[in-house]
Parts: sequence; C-alpha cells; structure tokens
Amino acid sequence: MKYLLDTKALIAFFNNEEGAEKVEKILSKIDENIAEGFVSAVTLTEVYYLYSREHGEDFAKMRIEQIKLSNLKIVSVDDEIAIKAGEHKIKAIPIADALIAASAYSVGATVVTDDEHFENLDVSVIKFRNADK
Repeated sequence: MKYLLDTKALIAFFNNEEGAEKVEKILSKIDENIAEGFVSAVTLTEVYYLYSREHGEDFAKMRIEQIKLSNLKIVSVDDEIAIKAGEHKIKAIPIADALIAASAYSVGATVVTDDEHFENLDVSVIKFRNADK
C-alpha cells in the first residue's frame, strides 16, 4: 500500500489532535516497511507556514526536519504534476490541495486526509478523522 499524507494529517499527528492515532498507525506501517509513504513538497510549504505563524520559524524548521528525516518520500512538483493539478483545480478546489492530489496520483498513493476536496478527484482517500465531525 502507498500513502500520501496531506498537511492536515501531519498537523493532527504533530499536535496530537483527533485522528492522530490513525495517522500514527499509518506512519508505523511506513516505518516498518509494510507500506510506502509520501508527502507532497507543497505540504512542506504549508507545515512551515502554519507552524511559523503559530510557534515561530525555529519551531517550523524543526517540524520540517522531522518530516525530512522520516521515511516519508517527498514528491516534488514537476511539469506532469503541475498539469494534473490544473485538471483538479478546474473542479474549484484550493491550489495546494490540487497539487497534493496530483502528487498522490503521480505515485499511485492513497491520500490520508480529512478534507472533502479530495473526494471527487481521481485519487483514493482514507479519512483519518471520523466523518461525523
């Protein structure tokens, strides 16, 4: 199985929010080489921005290092991903989500998220939080 963790999944894990346990189980599978794990380079942008705003740049840099030192492979945005993201963006979703979905598509991974923007795209999705929230 291949998973691409959305920004919200990583934030939930780092902040021990609802759904963090499910994300942790997926990360454990990746650490044990039972599954492959990915993160879009766009998620690095979002994590850096969100943590810089809330906790300062040093804290944000620490979070980025944790991701880079993990077993998650970073998917860079190339021309194919950029064009695929354009196809997704037509469906009126935020550009970051379009790029993350296109990154998952490019590596054949399931997106781990709680964001409804991914549901009508050509990627499979696993929700890490309860759907009733």
